[in-house]
Amino acid sequence: MSTVHGWSWSARLAVAVALLGCHGRAHPAVAPDDRDRGCAAELLATDAIDVAPEPRICVPLRDALARLGPATRAVARALVIVRDARGPCADQCPDLAAALMSDAALAYYRVGRHELHVVDATFAGPRWRSGPPSPAALRTYLDGLGLADWAALVARVRALPGVTLPAVVPEGSPLVLDAIVRRGPAVLLGGDVALPDLLIHELGHAVLLRDALESVRVAAWASLTGWTEDDDTRADGYVGGSFSGEQAIVASRLVLGLPRGAGTSYRPGGAGLATGYAAFDPVEDHAESFRLVHADPVALGAAAPAKLLVLAAGEVDLRAPALRRFIRPGVAALLAPEVDPVLAMATVRAHGDALLPEAAALADPRPLALPDDLHPEVRAALDDAALVVTIGRLQFRPSDAAIAALIASWERQRADLEEFQQGLDALRGE
Repeated sequence: MSTVHGWSWSARLAVAVALLGCHGRAHPAVAPDDRDRGCAAELLATDAIDVAPEPRICVPLRDALARLGPATRAVARALVIVRDARGPCADQCPDLAAALMSDAALAYYRVGRHELHVVDATFAGPRWRSGPPSPAALRTYLDGLGLADWAALVARVRALPGVTLPAVVPEGSPLVLDAIVRRGPAVLLGGDVALPDLLIHELGHAVLLRDALESVRVAAWASLTGWTEDDDTRADGYVGGSFSGEQAIVASRLVLGLPRGAGTSYRPGGAGLATGYAAFDPVEDHAESFRLVHADPVALGAAAPAKLLVLAAGEVDLRAPALRRFIRPGVAALLAPEVDPVLAMATVRAHGDALLPEAAALADPRPLALPDDLHPEVRAALDDAALVVTIGRLQFRPSDAAIAALIASWERQRADLEEFQQGLDALRGE
């Protein structure tokens, strides 16, 4: 069950606007030339980032930052570089699935600390760092995958691109686990990815999760794909009262071409997932989309035109001829009843006349139909949201169903906050 965070109406709107603007095989480190020798001083001066813990990250990080729009680059300011040997759980992983996912990590962003962790694999490539698993750990892993036995796992791993295994592979052989770690990232990302692009993925986490309003941003983003939690509520990044990603076993399932499976923390609602890793959870969906809007916006538009429009604001010029075909379907998807209308209209407003003429037919001249008994606080919030956007002589607005859902959600949150405040007052004896 997701927790309810108290937040002001103005913060709610700022979150929507802020939404507008992992791992693959690492490329070998290259000795810096004269042009790059000043990189560390440059990043410290321009972005308050000290790369002294791992100077080799400087040039790819500078290249990544240079491709960001001003607003998203500002989010990366004062990023803390941390040098680790291994991935997030190192040798303290709770199970085999988590250990595999950890060893496959080329870099990771630590939520709440604004830290970019650089690991050995960032430059040397991922590899399995442990020996054979215990029989119990292997059995738990196979059961989590839904595979009958070791032979079924070996067959799945043999089918991965670029994997060659001996004819006979003893049960629990590290060769199989190493193949998953080495080739899994490329499978999930759709190929080998350059290090600056991987860093853009990690910076996408900073954009989405940078402060206490992360749950609001995650929920708004999740509405684009229909991500829900296991209780069918919209995903907001919080599971069981704490911020949580998907279970690690899901990553192995996706690598091996298996279904995401039942009993997961998150459920994607439908199409619009640009890569295999985007299907992991809504946070990775955002990070992968953020990577692609800078690396291959056409691919993102083909998979999810609404996500292209959301993340292109302030980052990518939609007037590029290759992107024009995504404007009408993107705006149509944004105006769908299930999409957060504040995010949708903030996106339309951000792009303005760049959406015309393709989106002109989606204009709606009707005024918003609001209930007469609307609570004054909610009415004021709707006014602040400015859900009607005028571009030239055309007016765009959310659907009636989207407005009704938004009002119902805000009314519930207002009532929850009011009840919470009454409880506090009672405890204080007021």
